[in-house]
Amino acid sequence: MGRLKHGGEMEKDELAFAKANGKLLVESVKSSRSFAEATLDFRKLEAEFVERVGDDEFIALETRRRIAEHILMLAHDKRPPFDVFRETWNDLVRLGFSGIDRECSMSWFFADGCAYDERPDEGLAVLEPLLAKLERLLEGTRGTGEKYPAHFYENELEQLENLRDVLEAQKRGEVVPWQETRREDEAQQNTPKTPDEEQEGALWDEFVRARRAVYNTFAKSKDRSFADVAADYRRVEAEFTARAGEGQAFEECLFAMRAATAESIFMAAAETLGAPFAAWREGWDALVRSGFISDGEGWMHRGMYVQTCLANNEPEAGLAVIEPWITEIERQLQVPKKPLQPPGHTRAELKRQLEELHELRDKFMAMRGGGEQG
Repeated sequence: MGRLKHGGEMEKDELAFAKANGKLLVESVKSSRSFAEATLDFRKLEAEFVERVGDDEFIALETRRRIAEHILMLAHDKRPPFDVFRETWNDLVRLGFSGIDRECSMSWFFADGCAYDERPDEGLAVLEPLLAKLERLLEGTRGTGEKYPAHFYENELEQLENLRDVLEAQKRGEVVPWQETRREDEAQQNTPKTPDEEQEGALWDEFVRARRAVYNTFAKSKDRSFADVAADYRRVEAEFTARAGEGQAFEECLFAMRAATAESIFMAAAETLGAPFAAWREGWDALVRSGFISDGEGWMHRGMYVQTCLANNEPEAGLAVIEPWITEIERQLQVPKKPLQPPGHTRAELKRQLEELHELRDKFMAMRGGGEQG
């Protein structure tokens, strides 16, 4: 949260705030909590910790900023009326930003909210000066030879430019297919659901609760084996896929269930202390079979598996993931940038990931040949 002025006691308060803040954010995003209720909870947390830091104005300000950021993110998620959303942004602007990274991420949330409510002028009024600022900062890195923060500036510029393009298209009266809007959501809400859609929604909700119950049991009993946890996840999947039955009615729901089960099994390997590589391989194979890993998707899971292959001296398994991943990214980079770019990895992210993958491939090749990893 910031500098520590008073040694261990201040550090203890900061850790307590981070823990309470994170826990409250998890609770607040639940559909059962309204935006007003969540905001009130955060204001109570703010009052408690501002009082605890006493006369340390710096820490008090950083506390207020973190609270204001989370309230803005909640407003973006829960979609209160735009006037309320705008006020959460104004509250944060009055406090200022801790750094350029916070300014970029929070500006994105606000501008995306403007796109949702089809208020392009308000979003552009925030993005245009920020983009100009990032251009100046990036220019200042020219000739320094430092990859960071240049990588950061390039990535943020591309993300924010893509959002600016959406807002400019809205201003021209164009429809952007992938951009959610309040108008479309309200129209959809006013369209009665079919019996199949009602049944599918209820079935998915039950599946999520059953899957969470398996995780909670696993989380509370760390001595459970990976095999036991994986079997429990598969049992839940089998039960609910059988209830969904065959045919087209629940096809999307079935795919989502299988993908969610595969991810849970993979993460169980990650969270099982001392899990053998065979468990990781089993989890990875489940992800691949489910279709969870596809072009542009599953970067975090791929990265986790590749690092596990490296740690377990499994060059063939690692290269089997890295080689097609490199090809995929190279193919994406060959596609010219479009005037309106759908959400996804930026070209800056793709280039950086490609560099890392080439380095990892070299390590696996050295490992395959019995040499040093470097």
